[in-house]
Amino acid sequence: MELREFQGHIRRLATLPKTRAPVVSCYVRVEGGDLKHRSVFAGRVEELRRSFAGEDARLFEEALTPIERFLSTEVHRGSKGVAVFSRAGRQPFFLALQFYVPLPTWIAADTLPNIYHLVELKDTYWRFVVLVCSQDTARIVSVNLGAVTLDLLTERPDLRQRLGRGWSKEQFQRHRTTRTRKFVADTVKALSGIMAAGNYDHLILAGDSGMTARVRRALPPHMAARLVRVIRKSGRSGSWEIVAQSISAFLEAEQEESKATVDALQQQLRTGSLAVAGTRASYWALKLGQVETLVMSTEYAPRPGWMCRGCRIDRTTEQLSNKCPACGSRSLEHLRIREAMLRLAEQHRCQVELVRDSATMTRLGGVGCLLRFSHGAAGRVPARAWTARDRSYSYPDAGVAGGQFGN
Repeated sequence: MELREFQGHIRRLATLPKTRAPVVSCYVRVEGGDLKHRSVFAGRVEELRRSFAGEDARLFEEALTPIERFLSTEVHRGSKGVAVFSRAGRQPFFLALQFYVPLPTWIAADTLPNIYHLVELKDTYWRFVVLVCSQDTARIVSVNLGAVTLDLLTERPDLRQRLGRGWSKEQFQRHRTTRTRKFVADTVKALSGIMAAGNYDHLILAGDSGMTARVRRALPPHMAARLVRVIRKSGRSGSWEIVAQSISAFLEAEQEESKATVDALQQQLRTGSLAVAGTRASYWALKLGQVETLVMSTEYAPRPGWMCRGCRIDRTTEQLSNKCPACGSRSLEHLRIREAMLRLAEQHRCQVELVRDSATMTRLGGVGCLLRFSHGAAGRVPARAWTARDRSYSYPDAGVAGGQFGN
């Protein structure tokens, strides 16, 4: 699956209209076409069954049936992770995605799809190109979400053995050096075309140290800036072993990029510039379409907020109350903050950076945003989102200005 197609699926899920019928979001790890943790999956299904009654129970079962059918008959043997989303009722929905990288075994039912694990997959297994080069061949491999989608092999033309046929050793060496230089130049040209056509932002070089050094020197500046790792290939390593190593190397580089993003967030907060942190500030910045990059800790687990079905007022930091303070309605529902933020980020086409094991993100409340423009240009939350009795709904009064943070 190409990344652009995958992004389209995530955006489709993020914009799926809410109905009464529950959406079952199912993630499973698979091996050889079968579930790896079948007992965990079955136990969780039974827990969900007990949580529904009456009409909701019927809708849940109708949504679950095509998921179970798909997992029994449609999983590819090469897949390692499967994500399936299903809804019954008047507006039925079904989407099944298969990947060559593992997913956790996890299932939930809610009014909207749960997209966290898809966003995490997109953030972790990005797109990159591997150039595996030797003295005689160059293999260009593109990797999308852990799967190889292109494998192009170029071979160096045979070098005529003219030594002893009128050429001196010096002439032969100069000819061989010229042919090597041309081979490297042709390889870099092919690599540049593939990266430009596929809009790849990351490059990994692999092979013997001499050839990788030559290729690295030949890279134009815009490609050298995309180089994230150089892997030295041992004499016994095959091309596909190198691809496997490149995935591990890319994951390490991705973690370094995540740390760099956290550093940028912290610097912007310190200078009172284009950043906010904390649940409330980040949520409203996303609501207003102000965010360039959503930075979220993988350990971020905020308490649910709530939303009024009557006037659509929403709160991010308080538990569900008896009635809405704005309109008096008692028709309230839980607002799952993490999922709501991810949906808003996808709807506004923001970048999402998920960060692991970051003490800085923990100190900042687990979430923050790098902004497209300052909060002063954003205006205020629409009037229906706050009242004179509750000024906390006003965006500037919610602690959103650069440098402020909190939950």
